[in-house]
Amino acid sequence: MAMKILFVINSLIHGGAETQLIALSRALVARGHAVTVYTLQARNPRRAELESYGVTVVQDSKQRRFDVSLLRRLRSLIQELRPDIIQGFLLDGDLHARLAGFGLDIPVLNSERSSNYSVPLVHRVAMLFANRLVAGVVANSYSGAEFATRRFRLPESRVHVVWNGIDLDEVDRNVRDAQVNVKRHWFGRADVRVACLVGMIKPAKDYHLALDVADLLTRTSPEWRVLFIGDRLAHCDERYRASVDSRYRQLSLDGRATFAGLRDDVASVVSQCDVLFSTSSYEGFPNVVLEAMAAGTPAVSTEYSDIRRILPQSWQVTRTRSPQALVDAILRAAAERNELAAQQRSWILSHATLSTAAARLEAVYESYLSGIQKKVTGSDRAI
Repeated sequence: MAMKILFVINSLIHGGAETQLIALSRALVARGHAVTVYTLQARNPRRAELESYGVTVVQDSKQRRFDVSLLRRLRSLIQELRPDIIQGFLLDGDLHARLAGFGLDIPVLNSERSSNYSVPLVHRVAMLFANRLVAGVVANSYSGAEFATRRFRLPESRVHVVWNGIDLDEVDRNVRDAQVNVKRHWFGRADVRVACLVGMIKPAKDYHLALDVADLLTRTSPEWRVLFIGDRLAHCDERYRASVDSRYRQLSLDGRATFAGLRDDVASVVSQCDVLFSTSSYEGFPNVVLEAMAAGTPAVSTEYSDIRRILPQSWQVTRTRSPQALVDAILRAAAERNELAAQQRSWILSHATLSTAAARLEAVYESYLSGIQKKVTGSDRAI
């Protein structure tokens, strides 16, 4: 059945949650649903992209951490729109969705996009009341679902796992239409090998470990270079970015590793790299790993979240958070590139296409509209 769906999120920036929201909105519209996205902030560089898919975007401008006037405006929109389901994304989106939807007899779901993180005091206080207003939680990883079950104190039947999905046709087009020759553009020569890391410069990504990996890799294997794609989030502690810059200079990485900043052609850039590596200490479902797998680039990673369920070979996930372990994995992945690329692509086709993710999310929504809550996990538990 066709549904009216309202998503609430802080803003539409180039982050993992925002990317997945845009992808899911597009897929849900294609499946016949009407989707509206309400943003709490006015900074939305991806608004036009989302609207091009037939999604309605309502943009607000939150003036303080908890803006009562915004809450009234959001509630008025809900009363006018009368959506069948409301889903919040990220902490602010979750909280405002719960409070604005209170008492309107519309199921309000929250999202869990990570796991094992600390929640700011203001949110912990708000949750003492607002957690009771949540009908259920949609997590994008099994580790996130376990975390949400504890945090929201919900029964397992109301916490659902819907892995992120990716549009393989879109990735293939982006790879085919690449505008930049990565090795020549950033390193001035075509005969180097490149390992890349994609992620915002924030503590969860552990850029200090990533820089140590870059140093060890390029010193022991001089043909290698390292490319970092991403930038500092607007609300991130500037001191962390400064510490990353300081470590980069301390290691004298100029010429061996470089920062590319934010890019809107990540798939095409990653596809030209020899290996993608991740040093995250915690997060939810790793969008960048999924994108590399789709683009034909082998991935290696530290251990976090569901990564062992995702990468096809156990050695692709290091058992220690040491630069040497990651360098060893990078070199092995490069040597086995073709075999790994085929295995990774096959895994996505079976478990993580965008159509699969949209269908599972649709099933979660329908279970609330029919009054039957169940965990929607497909065959993933056996992975």
